[in-house]
Amino acid sequence: MNTALDVGGGWKEAVTLVHDLDRWSKLADQVCGWTLGHRGRVDQSILKMWGLDSSVTGEEALFHCGDEAQGFVRFIALEGAGDQQRVRAGAMPWDTGGIFSLMVRSKNLNRVFNSALDLGWTAVADPISFEYNSRILANVILRGPDGVSFGMYERVDPPLEGWDHVTRMSQPFNCMQIVQSRDVTRDFHRDALGFEPFVDNDTRNAEPKDSNFGFPRNLTTEIETKAAIMHPRGVPGAIDRENGRVELIEWNGMEGRNLSERARPPHLGHVGLRWAVLDVAAAADRITNAGYLLESDIQQVKLAPYGKIQVCGVRTPDGVLYELFQPPA
Repeated sequence: MNTALDVGGGWKEAVTLVHDLDRWSKLADQVCGWTLGHRGRVDQSILKMWGLDSSVTGEEALFHCGDEAQGFVRFIALEGAGDQQRVRAGAMPWDTGGIFSLMVRSKNLNRVFNSALDLGWTAVADPISFEYNSRILANVILRGPDGVSFGMYERVDPPLEGWDHVTRMSQPFNCMQIVQSRDVTRDFHRDALGFEPFVDNDTRNAEPKDSNFGFPRNLTTEIETKAAIMHPRGVPGAIDRENGRVELIEWNGMEGRNLSERARPPHLGHVGLRWAVLDVAAAADRITNAGYLLESDIQQVKLAPYGKIQVCGVRTPDGVLYELFQPPA
């Protein structure tokens, strides 16, 4: 397992709370094609940081893809946490709040799609094909147990190169969030975290099309997509931003529920992202100086396999938990 940290770069891992860790460990292997890098008890310092009762315990399984250092997924099952809502199990794509999906690549989308369906997964809509930047892509948004979703892409033409480590799904390289206001959430990432957008636009379909989000065809020309893709190295010409992106989507013309308050431990689903930073104190100062509150003050916790780290937490305007950690010296 490649534990190298891209300090000041994209997110290292996604944190996903699940009901049954054994089931998800099998699915991470059978559906996603990922490798188990660590399994063990969640250190109590993590649970304390989340504000959980001292009687709560947890077990975790950390998965990675090939030798890739980014895009880890840490599945956590808690015991004694009481009522754990599933954050987005019954949510529609136009409901805001939390993490909508982790985005992955595949070299055989239909094979992975069908194997997931055979194991009881569902999809937001059937796979579609579309053209983007002179490339033909296929996409489907898979939904597994606990409302955990993965947006899977295949480069159909030209074929994807340089991803030989991928057997089924790649490591998650992006995190899609459906937000109440693209501008507000974009500005949070810019002002509080120092990220820059390398996509920031408003688009609308010129003609009705099938939708990977399940929108009725007659509405696909009416809905304006307001998007921003943010990364610490988001400025034009930057390198090393292939992994660890966040994609913010506002649907102008559709209004759903706001699920932001659900999107926190101990509730089930994708609840957060973890980023390695050079100086956690400086990161915390930037957040508060920009007028935002910390979810958790700087503290020392034990996070396998990195060891004892200094970490603080902040929630985005749409409830996603970001934990910024400074690696051991």
